[in-house]
Amino acid sequence: MSVKDMFKTNAVTVVLLIVLNIALFTLGTTPWMVLGLICLAGAMFISYRQGMGFGHEACSVLDTVRRASDPESPAYGQVDDDVARRAWSASTGVKGVLASALAPYVVGCAYIVLTLLKVHPADMVMRLVSWVVALPYWPAMLPFSQTFDRLTPAVAAVLMISPFVLPLCTFAGYMQGPKLWAKSEKAMAEGRRRAKAKSRVVRKKGTPRSQRPEI
Repeated sequence: MSVKDMFKTNAVTVVLLIVLNIALFTLGTTPWMVLGLICLAGAMFISYRQGMGFGHEACSVLDTVRRASDPESPAYGQVDDDVARRAWSASTGVKGVLASALAPYVVGCAYIVLTLLKVHPADMVMRLVSWVVALPYWPAMLPFSQTFDRLTPAVAAVLMISPFVLPLCTFAGYMQGPKLWAKSEKAMAEGRRRAKAKSRVVRKKGTPRSQRPEI
């Protein structure tokens, strides 16, 4: 997985959640809160699972890179830089989180700064933009506040925290990559051993017995 892959995945998920929440918003406060939270929880789970897939794939690339770095390997020197950048690395996951959260975080910061400085009408425009960007997370705040017409500590918290929620779910799944890769490699090794043992048993059973001459 590359940083670009993580950014694209999280961006698509956020856009889908925004569309869903715009539709749910018209149903009223309680239905929006319940269904919105369900959608958010589902998106977080999907992001985690996608991260696991990214991590497992990245560990496969890492294994290829390691073999290509071994002078005694037939694959020595056959991996280019583009493939190497997709190898598993914790720093890649962190960069993916920051890249995914950057745009919505900047939007939230811009709204807060313009509101505190009372820059009209720019603050009104940024209020609408920041509300839309953070729309998937507003259902979690509805039990505490149902108005977004002014900047409150709760609103500021949502704007500052929400950009990292889905990226961190993806990152948590991505960090499971080495464990998943080791597990799959162990399963493959055990499968090969069972296949060899079965093959030996079949060959042994299939060997015809030598017949002794009758006396």
